[in-house]
Amino acid sequence: MQNQDFDQDSTGMYSEADHEHAVISTFDLFSIGIGPSSSHTVGPMRAGAIFVADLVEAGLLLKVDRIIVHLYGSLALTGEGHMTPSALLLGLESADVETVDTSYVPKRFDEIKATKKLFLGHGLPGNTGKEVSFNYERDFVWKWGQKLPLHSNGMRLTVYDDQGDVLATNDMFSVGGGFVVNGALSISPTSSPDSNDRSDLASAEPGDSGHHPADLAENIYYKETHRANAAGDRRTGSGVKNFNNTTEKTDNLLEDTLGSSSGTMSPVISGTADVDVTSERATKSQQPPYPFSDAASLLNLCHKHQLTIAQLVFENEKSFGYSENDIYRKLFRLWGVMDSSILEGVQAPRDSTLPGSLKLHRRAPALYSRLTRGLYSSQNDNDKGLKSLAQPSSAKTDTSLPSVPDTALSQGQVSLWRRQTQTVHGSFDHPIMPSPSRRTTLAAMDYLTVYAIAVNETNAAGGRIVTAPTNGAAGIIPAVLKYVVEFVSDDPERDIATFLLTAAAIGMLYKRGATISAAEGGCMAEVGVACSMAAGAFAACMGAKPETIEQAAEIGIEHNLGLTCDPIGGLVQAPCIERNALGAVKAISSANLALSGDSGTQKVRLDDAIRAMRLTAKGMRDEFKETSLSGLATSVPFKIPVSVPDC
Repeated sequence: MQNQDFDQDSTGMYSEADHEHAVISTFDLFSIGIGPSSSHTVGPMRAGAIFVADLVEAGLLLKVDRIIVHLYGSLALTGEGHMTPSALLLGLESADVETVDTSYVPKRFDEIKATKKLFLGHGLPGNTGKEVSFNYERDFVWKWGQKLPLHSNGMRLTVYDDQGDVLATNDMFSVGGGFVVNGALSISPTSSPDSNDRSDLASAEPGDSGHHPADLAENIYYKETHRANAAGDRRTGSGVKNFNNTTEKTDNLLEDTLGSSSGTMSPVISGTADVDVTSERATKSQQPPYPFSDAASLLNLCHKHQLTIAQLVFENEKSFGYSENDIYRKLFRLWGVMDSSILEGVQAPRDSTLPGSLKLHRRAPALYSRLTRGLYSSQNDNDKGLKSLAQPSSAKTDTSLPSVPDTALSQGQVSLWRRQTQTVHGSFDHPIMPSPSRRTTLAAMDYLTVYAIAVNETNAAGGRIVTAPTNGAAGIIPAVLKYVVEFVSDDPERDIATFLLTAAAIGMLYKRGATISAAEGGCMAEVGVACSMAAGAFAACMGAKPETIEQAAEIGIEHNLGLTCDPIGGLVQAPCIERNALGAVKAISSANLALSGDSGTQKVRLDDAIRAMRLTAKGMRDEFKETSLSGLATSVPFKIPVSVPDC
């Protein structure tokens, strides 16, 4: 094995897998959220809610008179196209990313800008929020060309009292997959004389402290708003120091981030008032019974205990305080949202466009209509048939075949059923005759394509989806799982659980060993990781051995290494949507390659590929890491919606 210290130094990326086990809860890796981006939408909404919760715990919320938001790095460069402002502001109003009405978000965002009022903590119980003045043009600041230390997706939130003095400030980081790093809320106990001059707090110099956000040991392992709600290892991760031992490191990091003025501020870690957790799930929590740090140790545990990968992850979930019924209920809720996001995508109005200045046309409705042509359950020429699929079975009282109206026999209607005239491009007076227009039908590929496109169009429209493990790659895992359920499985209940738990185990390895953040690793951290997870999970549902599952996952990532993230216009649309479709097809191709070979004979192991991914991410230029500063984003003549200077 290569020297791990050299590996870490050479990549510049912190890898928890080098120091502790890789176990993360499946339900933190997979979570329900809204589109279009896990790092730019879901994460900022969570960050806003966490910040307000910290203010409540510190007894400061009712003293707030003004708030200023600064976005840095990738969040500033592509945040507008990723709907970051609306998500962050709704988070500050304590909206829950899992349950918020997706249609309410843009409406409320427009209201905030029009009324110049923001209701901090509006969603908190007991009407404990505080309405403050908020001028979006003045108080929402885009720091293009600047990065906070620790991560490209940085946010600085600062609140002031009615005298203009700083009450509290915090730097937060959305590190991919909806995870948020929340180091400490710095509180000013007294108003300093120069409180009106806060340029030192509202600015940051570009640079990198050399620390990974995980060094803060906060929120990197879970997605709770309150730290106390995350139990045991789910809260801290194995080997991470407790709060008292990490305070000094957190103070140092805050001093690096905020400058010398932070010396007058006292840090408050989120949820420290409730460190002695009394909830039943927290008290039952313990270290996972099967901790693994890499793919090799995962396979060893499977053989030692005669467990499948899915069974092993299932047992680990129990250590987080979940009962078996809890695990099944949460797994099938995830699948329900995945399936609904496919349905929402295919039943959208035909020829409608996605939000954003790109005006991209939806393709899933027409693709699905063509694919299911001739099936009664999908007669949706007027968008009626598919809508019936979303109705409860009890509502379907008329089971007779649909009648054909008399008007369908008119000349105009009959012409719709006639074969269209085929056009051929080329000369017929040539030794090489032109080929006729035709299309090969590959049913599996076609279904995978339409499922993935449907999810990602739902995501691009700001709909509800499952972060799997990110929003930009949210279509791959649902597409492959939908194909398994509809065309492969003889026991969907078993295979849904097997698929999601196996995919989660593989995702944990990437989360700990490399990254699932496009701002760190480009699109290989999103589509590449999702493709690898889906490949291994599909192989598991086909009854593969752990070694074959590992091989499938390795093939899935190996051929996505170096994949850039360069969205046109900063929107999660092109090339993101089609890339998910190809990622789903590639996942099954990867699994079939592994299934058709001899397990254990491959020369490249999954751990090797994850290390290669980490090295590749470090070597990629920032222009290809979710900044829209190069690649397709600049080669296609289209103006990014945010005015971005050179950086």
